[in-house]
Amino acid sequence: MLKFLHILFLSGITFAAFAQDIPRDTSFNLRDDYQKNIKKFPHIQSVPLITDSVRTLSNVIYSTTSDRNLHVDIYVHSHPKTDAAYPTIIMIHGGGWRSGNKEMMAGFASALAVRGYCVVVPEYRLSLEAIYPAGINDLKELIKWCYTYKRKYKFDTSRLAVLGTSSGGQMASQLGNNMDTKYKVSATVNIDGVLAFRHPESSEGAVAIQWLGGTYEEKTDVWLEASALHNVNKHTAPILFIGSSFPRFHAGRSDMMAKLNDLGIYSDVLVFEDSPHTFWFYEPWFTPMMEKTDGFLKQVWQ
Repeated sequence: MLKFLHILFLSGITFAAFAQDIPRDTSFNLRDDYQKNIKKFPHIQSVPLITDSVRTLSNVIYSTTSDRNLHVDIYVHSHPKTDAAYPTIIMIHGGGWRSGNKEMMAGFASALAVRGYCVVVPEYRLSLEAIYPAGINDLKELIKWCYTYKRKYKFDTSRLAVLGTSSGGQMASQLGNNMDTKYKVSATVNIDGVLAFRHPESSEGAVAIQWLGGTYEEKTDVWLEASALHNVNKHTAPILFIGSSFPRFHAGRSDMMAKLNDLGIYSDVLVFEDSPHTFWFYEPWFTPMMEKTDGFLKQVWQ
């Protein structure tokens, strides 16, 4: 198993190397995010990891690249009410496609597990390791893995959702278009993730250029392929948009909802007008976000 070097959370952009010299940007981390946001929102409370009623399987290998293994953490209720398969959520962390990690999502994942979901939180290759489409291909492999091992882990693939935050929301929406109809997801939750890299409302710059391997002029086809708005189709899953008060993260949302409406595909939206971008880590936004997400999935899967 790939062994990570110990990384201290430091402010600013710092890098740590894996055992195989894979660079890691640790600039997006929970400590620094909290210190930044509490200055403007002194009332916030971080969402804790729930341990007393949640069972966690850590660092399960789901795929192997030419260089290394990729892992998931799986969260389920430790005392489920039935032996039935779990409605399953693939939860994708954010970080500008170059930072962040699956461990950041533990509080969110455990809270959904308490409600009866199986939550699968993956690592995937970030832009310092491999540019697009490597990371999105990793997540496609994860969806296939969920289908392959659904009996072993009690994944209900008829109730399989992708949920992502920030750049993870972009990836979730791209996956939610179900371009591979054999391994489909049936619901998407986009939490403050852009839907179009090139749009009058968007302002994507250096991090998108790094992730997509070039500018729009250099990589036009890639920028459009990675934009969920441009690839809405009859197989696109119903989607819930949950947004912050920052318009740049909503680029293309109204247009995408209009496209979905024309196809008869359900969508819904919840916006927190006075919130940080990373509101999903904090109360008072976490509980209403959870209620909306739970209600949306139950409605879609009823």
